[in-house]
Amino acid sequence: MKKTLLSSIILCSVLMVAQNKTSTNAVHSEPAHAFKKSNLQVFKGTKFSSVNKTSSQVGSAWFNQVDFIELIQPNTQVFSAMHVFPDSAIIWGYDSGNLPVNPYIHKAANYMDPYFMAQQTIITDKLTTYFLDSVSVGYLYERNTGLADNTADSLIIQVIAEKPANNYDLTTFSYQDITYNYLNDKVTMTILKRIAIPLTYADTCSGSVYKQIVVATPGIAGQINSKKIGTVISFKPGYTYTPTDVLLGDATNPATKNIFMVLSSEQNGLGTDPTYFGTLADYTSDMNMSFILPTDVRYNINANGWNGYFLPTYAYTAPFAYESHDIGYKLRVVSLPVGIEELEKNGFALGQNAPNPFSNESTINYQLANDAESALFTISDVTGRVISTELVNANKGSHSIKLQSYAAGLYYYTLNVDGISTSKKMIIE
Repeated sequence: MKKTLLSSIILCSVLMVAQNKTSTNAVHSEPAHAFKKSNLQVFKGTKFSSVNKTSSQVGSAWFNQVDFIELIQPNTQVFSAMHVFPDSAIIWGYDSGNLPVNPYIHKAANYMDPYFMAQQTIITDKLTTYFLDSVSVGYLYERNTGLADNTADSLIIQVIAEKPANNYDLTTFSYQDITYNYLNDKVTMTILKRIAIPLTYADTCSGSVYKQIVVATPGIAGQINSKKIGTVISFKPGYTYTPTDVLLGDATNPATKNIFMVLSSEQNGLGTDPTYFGTLADYTSDMNMSFILPTDVRYNINANGWNGYFLPTYAYTAPFAYESHDIGYKLRVVSLPVGIEELEKNGFALGQNAPNPFSNESTINYQLANDAESALFTISDVTGRVISTELVNANKGSHSIKLQSYAAGLYYYTLNVDGISTSKKMIIE
């Protein structure tokens, strides 16, 4: 039985005016040759490659709703390539009657609620503070403007913060929406980071070959108490276009412009509703959900009350192919400026002491991927003279070392784990 949403919403915050958001039954026309209805193996190879990615590491893990669903119900999802284009003044492709179909999805987005993805073990309660290391986007990109890098296309990724005032209760599920201003085409949320990724000919996916963009997201503060975090994805073409240009071509109507598509899944197979894994009407429950910005919201002509908001893909009461976007987040629970790369390369990671500089006391965090035979911590001055040395905890996991004050000056501290060492500077005032 298809889900039907209420004609109004109950807001979590009394500061907001209730919006009359209703469900939508309209499923837009698709080009006859659209990349659609493929299982995961077509895009990710004969073996599900994300199983290793989603398994827990020491202090870090990938969080991705698509991977989570594949893990708990293998080979059920059906995948489609969802176009993302700034407006509708171009032809997406042609339908089976050779009539033009215009783009209607202008931005893709989702929220990630880490506590409710059961394939990981690093976030075990809702009070965990985590740090975002990287974001991944599964995509298909085709350049139809020639072999040379003659256009400056870009993928724009905006990392957005949680906003509890946008929590809504639609009885069938709780969710947190993303606000939008159509006049200036801006997301009106707190943007934690904006990343523009140039797309070149090397990024193309000719023949429906699945690819994934992974980009680091340094500088984002820790999300306290397991807060949700999200992304908004948009495509910025590096070319001008006209209403007769074609993005997705066929033998009769060749493509003339580059096209970018986000990989999305219909969770339970063709013609089915997605599964909500949380507790109904519980705002502390699962809010992993994907969104789109369709044409009628982009231009503020939506009759169902969604103007000013992204449309959650769960709001479609008719079968919708783009329920969950392949957008992932690599999270860690230990603040190590060197991050997970050092941990995975050396088997351990050494953090910068904090505070630095210091005068009385400072703390150093370090992390071991596995149990070690020995872990030796040494402090030396600028001449190389050893000031202190001690054996520290060599067990797998996260540990800290308390530093006492020494004479003012520049020092080096070194962690040697089973013969492999790394060093950092610190200043005592």
